Amino acid sequence: CTWCHSRINSELSNSSIHEDLSCEACHRYNGTGITFASGDTSGSTPGNESHAAYVPRCLDCHDSDGAWIENRTGSLKYAPPAKAFSEPDHGTDYSAHKRFVLEANASDASPGENEACLACHTDYTVSLSYSYFWNIGYTLSSWSFTSFSYNGTRNYNIKWSKSGAKHEFVSLNSIDCTGCHKNIYDALVIGTDGGSNEDYLTHAPVEIDASHWDTDNPWGHYRYHYIPASNRATWVNSTYCLKCHNVTEYASEHPSDNTTYSLENVAADTNSSSVHAAEALTCATCHGSGKTKAVIDNNERMGNGHSGSSFVDNIASNYARTFNGDICMGCHEAAVHPQSMGCSRCHSKENVDVTIESEPSGYCTNN
Repeated sequence: CTWCHSRINSELSNSSIHEDLSCEACHRYNGTGITFASGDTSGSTPGNESHAAYVPRCLDCHDSDGAWIENRTGSLKYAPPAKAFSEPDHGTDYSAHKRFVLEANASDASPGENEACLACHTDYTVSLSYSYFWNIGYTLSSWSFTSFSYNGTRNYNIKWSKSGAKHEFVSLNSIDCTGCHKNIYDALVIGTDGGSNEDYLTHAPVEIDASHWDTDNPWGHYRYHYIPASNRATWVNSTYCLKCHNVTEYASEHPSDNTTYSLENVAADTNSSSVHAAEALTCATCHGSGKTKAVIDNNERMGNGHSGSSFVDNIASNYARTFNGDICMGCHEAAVHPQSMGCSRCHSKENVDVTIESEPSGYCTNN
C-alpha cells in the first residue's frame, strides 16, 4: 500500500494512537462482512463488496462491543467502544458533541461519523462557522420574568489550523477544546473591558481554590466564577473545561480537589458519566434543587436575592439551554451591578432589567 500512500504511512508512524497498525488493519477490517480479494492463482478469493480496501467508519471498530485488531507485530490490540457515540442513537442528548456527530453522519464528506471523529482525534485542520443570537434582554419583577427576548445574529468563524494530517492520530490528553471553541476561549481569557471595574468574564468560569477568589470590585463580593487576569491564558485549557463539562473525568484526574469541591458528590449530580467527552449543561445541573452546590441564601448580604434554587430550576425548565448561562450571568457578572441604585433593587425589591451579549463579547448592562 505504501508504494502509493507513503505520506499516509508517514502520518500513521508519527501518531500517538494507531501507530502500530498496518493499512490492512483498518482498510481490510474483517468485522464488517466485506469479502476482500486475497491469495494467488488457484488459492485466490475474489473480492465481492470490495477488491483491495474499503474506507472504514471509525465506529466499525469502536462500536458498542469494541474490537480486537492485529497489529504489525502480530499482537492483538483492543479498540474500545467510543463512549456514548457507540450506543443506540449515538447516546443521550447530554453529550455536547452529539449534534456534531449526527450532522457528520448525515453528510457525504466521508463515511459515517468520521468527520466528527477526525476533528478532535487527528491533526486534520478544522474550519467551523457558528451562528447564534447576538444578545438577550429580560426583566424580572419579584423574581418572575415579565419579559424575555433574543436579538440579532452573531456569526463566528473559526479555523483550527493543524498539520492537516488525517492519519496522524493524537493522544487523548493533547486534544484541545479551545481549538474549536475559540469563542468561549476568547470570552474567558480576554473578557470584556467596559470601563472601571468592568473587567469581567463571560461563560461562567469556575475557580475551585478559595484562596484565588477575587474581591476587587466595589461591593467586596467574592467572584465565585472568576479568573484573575494574570492566570487566564494558562488556566483556560481542556482540563479547565472538564471542571464543569465532565466532572466525572476531572474527579478521576484530580482526586485531591475533592476536599474543596466535593467532586464525588458533584459528579453524581451531573450526567457526565454518560457522555463522550463533554456534557451539555445548564446552571441548574449543579445549582438546582437538591444538588450539592444548590443555590443558598447569603445572609451576610443585604436581602436574599432569589431565595433558594427554584428560580434556577425555572430557567432550566422554561428557557432553551443556549440562553440559560447568559440569563444567570446577567446578574452574576459583578460589573453589571449599578452602584447608583444600591443593592436593594435586586436583593430586596427583586427587580432586574438586563441586556447581555453572547460570547465572546459578553458585555452586559443592568439598567
